[in-house]
This record gives sequence, C-alpha cells and structure tokens, in this order.
Amino acid sequence: MYQNKVFVLENQQIKYLIKVIAVFLLFTKIWSYKTWIAERIYPVIPPFDFLKSIPDSVHLILFVLSLLNLLLIIFLKAKRSLLISLFIFELLSCSLDTVRWQPWEFMYLCMLLVVIVNYLKPKNIIFLFHLLLVAMYFYSGLHKLNRNFLALFWRDSILQDFFGLSMEFILKFKLFFVGLLIPIIEVSLAILLLVSKSKRNTSYLLIIMHFIILILLGPLGLEYNSIVWFWNLALIVILYIIYQKPIMPLRKDVLLINFYWLILWIVMPVFSFFGIWYQYFSFNLYSAKGYQMYICIENDNHELKTFAEPVDNKLCKDKPYLNLQNWAMSELKSAPSPEIEIYEKMSAELKKKYGNQNVRIFIYNNQTMKTEEL
Repeated sequence: MYQNKVFVLENQQIKYLIKVIAVFLLFTKIWSYKTWIAERIYPVIPPFDFLKSIPDSVHLILFVLSLLNLLLIIFLKAKRSLLISLFIFELLSCSLDTVRWQPWEFMYLCMLLVVIVNYLKPKNIIFLFHLLLVAMYFYSGLHKLNRNFLALFWRDSILQDFFGLSMEFILKFKLFFVGLLIPIIEVSLAILLLVSKSKRNTSYLLIIMHFIILILLGPLGLEYNSIVWFWNLALIVILYIIYQKPIMPLRKDVLLINFYWLILWIVMPVFSFFGIWYQYFSFNLYSAKGYQMYICIENDNHELKTFAEPVDNKLCKDKPYLNLQNWAMSELKSAPSPEIEIYEKMSAELKKKYGNQNVRIFIYNNQTMKTEEL
C-alpha cells in the first residue's frame, strides 16, 4: 500500500515536470518563432550541405507540429507516444538549422528523452534530471572562470551598465575580481546539490540565483537575451518540483544502465575546454569566451543595414557592420552557435547570397584578441 502511494506521488511529480517543460518550451518557441522557420533574413545554416535543398515549408510544418504536440501534452495526458512524436519533430527541426542548437533546447530534449526511456521508472527520471542540473551548474560555473567573463560580463554589463558604476569607482574599490564569486558560487552550489543531504535548501539558493539573473537580464534590468527569461523561469519551477522530495541516492546499477547520460553530461563537456565539443552542449553560458563574428557591409545593402550596429568599428573602416550575435538576437531572439565551423558556413552563405565584393567577414577571438578574415 505504501509503495503504491509513493509510486502515485512520484508519477504526479513527473506529470508536473512534463507539463512545466511543455509550457515553457511552447512559450520559448513562440517567442523565438523565426528561429524555427526559414523565411527570414538571417541565413539557415544546416549541419550538412545536402539539407539546404529541404523546402522552407518543411521548417514551418515541423514548427507547427511541435506547437500542436506541446498543446496536446499540456492539456491532455502526456502519453509516451506524444512525447516521442514531440522529440522526433524537435530533432528533425534542429537537424535543419544549427541556430536551433540552443542550450535550453538541448536541456529540454535531454529531459524529454529521459522521460521517454524511463517512462515507467519515475525515480530514475527524477534522479537523472538531478544529475543533469548538477552538470549544468557545475560546467556553467567552470566556463565563467576566465578574465573575459570578468571584463565583458561582470565589469561592463553588470557593474557599469546595470549598476551605473564608473571605471574609477570600480578600480578604487577593487571590484573587478569580486566577479569571481559568481562562478565560484555556481560551482559550489552544483557540488552541494550533488553531495549535500539538504538538497532542498541548495535548490532554494539556486532559485534565488535565477531570480537575480532575471532581475539583471530582464525588462527591469539590461533587457538582454529575452529568450533566456523563459529558461530561467522554467528552471525555477523545475528546481522547486524536483527537490521537494528526497533524491534517490547514487546507485551503481542505475548509473550503469544510464551510462550514456553520464558521458553526454559529465564527460563530453570536458572536451569543450579544448575546443573539440560543442560549447552550448557543455553549458558554456555567459562566459564571454570564444569568437565574435563581424560582417562589414561594403555597399548600400538595405536588407543587412536593418541590423547594423549604431557605432563605428575600426575593423570595418567606419563602414556599416553587423555583429552576428546581436543580429541573431534581434531577428531570431536566439544567439548563434559559437562554433568556428558554423561561422565558416555562415561566412560562405553570406558571400554566396550578397557577393564577395559586398561583404567582408571577420571573426574576433575574445581570449587571444586576434582577428581573422574569413
């Protein structure tokens, strides 16, 4: 009797988690709808060239099917067949355009597949969600342990833009290295989430962290990267649901059966520090590492000028130019995937569309401060 009651309660927990994932994924996809369709100015960059021949209508059909599927999951019982069809639609859609390889999409897809595989094992689902969150916060913090994070995000965005502090004030009170507390706290909370007996209390601290992020990036703060507002709200609810009950202790048999998740979430992100695994699949978030892509407009291209930066750039010799990240966030509400091979594909596509003589494209490495023309 007791075991049946526990199973029902655990199933209820999974039911709420599935609904939360569906609701926030629905809002996220609607808000970033241009990410999921092909009728836009920002180029579609598939991972393989043969996928360029896929008609634009297929992108739209997959987008609509995903939305309908999400609505069914929200308002009806989340049957395994519905979850499988949603996973397939999302996977097919992501295979057509690399800009859809977002960190939040990666998290949602992982969670969907965890539920599908362990549909009748609620304890396993909660445990694996727990491991995913531990890995996400741990690697997100590790990636921020670099000087660029301190200079570009902590000093420029938070201290100067958000708090309005002058450089003189920052230097006087030695606030620059205070920013190291952010990744240290994030890594520490991830470790506590893994080893602490009071995981619920740790989850409350993480929830507070997400509220702070919303204040910083939200409409009352920097108004930056609006797509992650939904992600932070989703994580607040997910954390609350998962850690209301004790997490199953680490069990060798469960870990062995689910070894592939350990490889994907814990082993593979290590390779991202050496540039041989995808940054967004390794929870590299707001680290200010990697490359920025700049597109210099050499002629009167009104289509591209719509997204031109308001300030001059020496790199482009004071000609109009675009920052790829700002362009993507403006038109798609999503950030571009920060991988060099994707930037190279983007460069080739832009030159093909607008002509070699009409655009010049550079990538700037934030860490080495070196510029290279593509």
